[in-house]
Amino acid sequence: MAEIIPTINSFTGKVMPGELRFAKKIESALSDDCLCWYDIPVGRLRRYPDFILLHPARGLLFLEVKDWKVENIRQIDKSRMELLTDTGIKTVPNPMEQVRQSSYAAINQLERDLQLLQSDERYKGKLCFPYGWGVVLSNITRKQLNSVIPVEIQEEVLPRSWSFAAMK
Repeated sequence: MAEIIPTINSFTGKVMPGELRFAKKIESALSDDCLCWYDIPVGRLRRYPDFILLHPARGLLFLEVKDWKVENIRQIDKSRMELLTDTGIKTVPNPMEQVRQSSYAAINQLERDLQLLQSDERYKGKLCFPYGWGVVLSNITRKQLNSVIPVEIQEEVLPRSWSFAAMK
């Protein structure tokens, strides 16, 4: 069982239902040597990715979890999304871009530690472990997503190669 910091029982009142479901899922599904941080600030700008997972053999994974429903997605591009909310259309950052920015805030900070850098000439100055970022849409299936965003556009705005997942 993965360790989540802070513990699921101590999550604050602002936790979204999809984040809580996802936290329970990763806590039970991932191995004992996996650590996961929930909603901690990273970098000088104090960005808050929803989850940061650390596995000793696989590296770091930064994840943003969204509780959106497919019928609320009005428009999407690489940098922003338009969502239908109770108060009308709201423009928000594309979650993939949001989590990418958070991950680089942390990576830039980690790259200052010489013990974490590669010494091999080919990768000199780069981190000695892999990292990545992704998005979890907790209320949307892949089939639903395909029905509102054509697959060829998905690769541009929510690329599968960047660890995109539908959780439902």
